[in-house]
Amino acid sequence: MVEFSEQTVAIKVTPGKLAGSLLLPAQSTKPAIVLLIAGSGPTDRDGNNRLSGQSDNLKQLAIHLANNGFASLRYDKRGVGRSQTAGVAEQQLRFQTFVADALAWANYLKQTAAFSQIFILGHSEGGLIAIKACQQFQAAGLILLATPGRSLAEILAGQLKQQLASQPQLLQQSLQILANLAVGRLVSTVPPELQVIFRPSVQPYLQSLLAFDSPVKLAQLKLPILIVQGTADLQVSVADAQLLKKAVPTAKLVVIEHMNHVLKIVDPADRGNNLASYHQPNRPLAGKLNQQLIAFLTAQ
Repeated sequence: MVEFSEQTVAIKVTPGKLAGSLLLPAQSTKPAIVLLIAGSGPTDRDGNNRLSGQSDNLKQLAIHLANNGFASLRYDKRGVGRSQTAGVAEQQLRFQTFVADALAWANYLKQTAAFSQIFILGHSEGGLIAIKACQQFQAAGLILLATPGRSLAEILAGQLKQQLASQPQLLQQSLQILANLAVGRLVSTVPPELQVIFRPSVQPYLQSLLAFDSPVKLAQLKLPILIVQGTADLQVSVADAQLLKKAVPTAKLVVIEHMNHVLKIVDPADRGNNLASYHQPNRPLAGKLNQQLIAFLTAQ
């Protein structure tokens, strides 16, 4: 196993600063580096979220990369961990806020001139951020893990229909709120049962993301692309990955049997086992994911 060193780094943003961890493989003077972008919600540099659990998946990815000769940078999102000073009110957040943060880190890495190549990797919603960032930053390659290939409106509608199937009136209300947001109208009155999804303070962010069409944006990029999707993912489907692949036929699509949304192998027939992995930082990442990631980076 290759030894590596870890450094805490920070960049200034408005307001405050963003903090992250730079992992450098041993005995490498100018390695390629991968910028890791976390998914939705209050997610820290290790891929952990106080709302969904501690899986340590981004930390595990970083260590795997270092053990195979690749550097990485992962960071706490605004208002999380050591990026607390960069926190802003929820109603001020927009999709572009997180894209700007990713670009700030990518440019920081470029300005250091310490790396031979800069790759960008996004997980889940982080994949959408990565796609948008790559429209403004010339990365050596793009890696999308469990990234939606449908619009947020379509994904949310599907989830709501499944979760509220036994509550038709509440389902109708939720779909009406979603329809309003999709055409630019904020909704001030939200039922208590729907506050977690549609609370007024988060609606501007949802609106900013509803307009993002990931296949269209991905098709505009001219760089090597790796798309990885698990068959046991409860949040993003293989069909999403296939839509991304259809948008860019030259991209490499890897479908991993029994891998879930937090990139761990689970029993697909056991929902409890699947959800438990969100709270199991010692459960290893899917082995095939590790292999395909290194193969893609090495090939570039």
